Amino acid sequence: MKTQKLSIGMLMLLLLVLPLACKDGYNEAVDPSRTDYVTNDNNHPDSELDKWLLSNFTNPYNIEVKYHWDASEGDLFRTLVPPKVSQIRPVMEVVKKVWIDPYSDLAGATFVKQYCPKQFVTIGSARYNPDGTFTLGTAEGGRKVMLYVVNAFDPTQRSAVKQLMHIVQHEFGHILNQTLSYPSAFREITPGLYTSDWRFNSVAQARGAGFITNYAMASPDEDFVEMIATMLIEGKEGYEAILACGTNSNSLSLLRKKEALVVQYYRESFNIDFYALQTKVQEAINAIAPPGEGPEELPPLADVWGFEKEKTTVRFDLSQMAEPSEFSLRFAQDNRVLHEAGLALDYNFKLYYTAADELALKLYYYDLSDEDKVYKQATFYYFLIPQDDGTIAVLMSYADENGMYLNNDLGVGALNAFFANRTFRFDWVESCGGEVYVGLYPQDSPANFCFGVLEN
Repeated sequence: MKTQKLSIGMLMLLLLVLPLACKDGYNEAVDPSRTDYVTNDNNHPDSELDKWLLSNFTNPYNIEVKYHWDASEGDLFRTLVPPKVSQIRPVMEVVKKVWIDPYSDLAGATFVKQYCPKQFVTIGSARYNPDGTFTLGTAEGGRKVMLYVVNAFDPTQRSAVKQLMHIVQHEFGHILNQTLSYPSAFREITPGLYTSDWRFNSVAQARGAGFITNYAMASPDEDFVEMIATMLIEGKEGYEAILACGTNSNSLSLLRKKEALVVQYYRESFNIDFYALQTKVQEAINAIAPPGEGPEELPPLADVWGFEKEKTTVRFDLSQMAEPSEFSLRFAQDNRVLHEAGLALDYNFKLYYTAADELALKLYYYDLSDEDKVYKQATFYYFLIPQDDGTIAVLMSYADENGMYLNNDLGVGALNAFFANRTFRFDWVESCGGEVYVGLYPQDSPANFCFGVLEN
């Protein structure tokens, strides 16, 4: 099967993340009766998990892993979910194998003890922010790393492993920079392009301007650590593939300059061969979650995506995926209209089967003035009419009350118009890094396709 290559960005740490922390409504209620959650009660004997954490983190590296729930560790103005006990070891095993072990192998255990954060605090959900983003990880003063979205982590999913470790490598990059500054020349490579409105730039636009992710456009500090995290997590092959299909001649030159300064920084500041570290990190990721099958090895998409099929949903994530420019601009247009009305559009939305001949587009939005960030849902429905040539006509059917409000009262209709009353080819599409997604190709403009993650 012939597939189209595209470039897919990894996660932006302060940008919307995969909706892994919750199901349909972005709100995961906490049932206090669930024994898998724990309270902040330190008067208990060490469990097997406690002993494992002591022997793998605390004793050798003086790192505390805190999982007993303590609301004061998080943001008291955000609704956060406690971590599930059953998720702690799978998460921290990956952290050790993909972060600690490669650094320890190349720089020694003393390096890890000297520079590592002294505490990891685990949170079950993401931390939602008022600006339409949500936080996956933070580092505080080089001493503490907060890991969010722990409850949804699945070590068998390569994307989840890369997502988690991008957070850790990003935050550790900040910790290293707080100890020894990176070369000042880095700030002069793309000096006039940093912006507080980075979230309105797609990953593709960022790479066309000389940034490895759109969050890298937030500041030179974020740019530098995004280079570190992306190069390590994607590995040499994945990183080179991103550069090959996601840049132009000018932006490629800019990214090569940034890459060289990252390598120089590790060599001169810590006597670490960055490319050797990159290899070890990638080997660890591959051992935990090997690369998946390519499109040629997968069954026909219609066999696995559809009503009452194995998968019913395609999820879009504008924080991670380098969507073609038209689709990204449609999202930005809708989001700007909502911002003018005091609302914000979530970067994640989905297209899912509600019947054999019906798809629904569900958007999530919220009031910017609402500290609790309670999401509302707007849904648009489409009839599906199969065509003789294998394509599918997608015809607008109706919208729910919130969908009508967005479309008719506010003029939020660019994403809806992408799908409505057009004919599509649905097929697998492979990213530059080898990940496989669902591509939706409008037959009147196939180059302006969109793609998403196949889910239940």
